[in-house]
Amino acid sequence: MKQPGVVSDDFTPMEARDCPMSTCAAPTGSPCRTGKGKVAIRYHTARFRLVPQLVKVLKAPTPAVREPGSVWTELPRPVCVGAEPVGHVRLGYARASTARQPLDAQLASLAEAGVTRIFSEKGGCPRCVDTGCYAAISSLWGCCS
Repeated sequence: MKQPGVVSDDFTPMEARDCPMSTCAAPTGSPCRTGKGKVAIRYHTARFRLVPQLVKVLKAPTPAVREPGSVWTELPRPVCVGAEPVGHVRLGYARASTARQPLDAQLASLAEAGVTRIFSEKGGCPRCVDTGCYAAISSLWGCCS
């Protein structure tokens, strides 16, 4: 009999994202871990609450197939259809103080980090509004268009 407020043994929705707990930080495809390097008996609340259908669940036990209590090892990451989860965009901002300074190194670093949308600008003055930065921040909130 299934207990109310407890999730089933299907671990794929929980492991579809990295665990946001700084003490765990289990990557996609791996179960949560304890501070002592063991497989946690339950997924961390911060992780399973990222799954819309599990927001109201009280606890999500780690299924037996993941061997709770055993020594934690990173499992292979699943091959994703898309590079990023739906609804997630990596924003980047590159800026040079003068028009003569190149942005090439900053743009290459952002691209290497997987940034999907880059805002950039050159020049300006200490008292001027950084329009590229303003555009990046505005895009986060969908305001100030």
